[in-house]
Amino acid sequence: MAIRKKARTKHDNKERWLLTYSDLITLLMVFFVVLYSMSKADVAKFSKLSASLQRAFNIQVLEGLDPTAVGGEGGQFETQSPQDLETFRYGVGPGLSKADDFAAIQSDIEQFAKTKGLVGSVMVRENKEGIIITLSGNLLFDSAKAELKPQAVVALEKVAQIIKDRPNEIRVEGHTDNIPISTPLFPSNWELSTARAVSVAKYLTGVEGIAPDRIGAVGYGEYRPLVDNDTREHRALNRRVDILIIYPSSGAQIAPTGQTITPTSSIGR
Repeated sequence: MAIRKKARTKHDNKERWLLTYSDLITLLMVFFVVLYSMSKADVAKFSKLSASLQRAFNIQVLEGLDPTAVGGEGGQFETQSPQDLETFRYGVGPGLSKADDFAAIQSDIEQFAKTKGLVGSVMVRENKEGIIITLSGNLLFDSAKAELKPQAVVALEKVAQIIKDRPNEIRVEGHTDNIPISTPLFPSNWELSTARAVSVAKYLTGVEGIAPDRIGAVGYGEYRPLVDNDTREHRALNRRVDILIIYPSSGAQIAPTGQTITPTSSIGR
């Protein structure tokens, strides 16, 4: 007698909903990818608009220059972001901040001062306008004179090396202490400080080849001291020439460095 096989009953697959669910997830992912790509396109358009507006209001356009373009391969030009534009124009390079530039210059000057035995005579600090390289007046000049000493050349060569490859504007500032001076050549500290600033500016342009249209010279006399003129050492600190590397006012605000200035023992005017 043949054994009758039991008929197999076909059960419904209770996990078929996973197929629908996975399809839904895939569609959602595609949807968000499309949204993301659209948002990136809008950012690109906004960057182009920003660059165009900056070009339109930039004084360099009147001079026939395009400050938002950097040469690329095959003569092509690539539009830069506003942040890269600022750093490109003022010499710190795309991707670097003013603080990075300050740190590099400070390290360079400190190493130079140690090597040449000029610690306390060559210093670096900063203010809201930019980076300041300070040279002691006693390093640069004899008392009551505005002619550069021979040993001043070493320090000024180093300064020129730092500023030569940077397109920033430079301001040379002369300062004195508060002891009055009255000579036929220099009736007051204003004339003396201005003449000293001009001497440094003329050296940087005439000997070191810095473009004259980048440099200005100004004398402040005794009216912008670093410290009180209450001791011989403090007066020596105030007799100085500041070489200011000017940065754009639209850049990041510079926090005070808290750097201390070591008094020197020089006593000449």
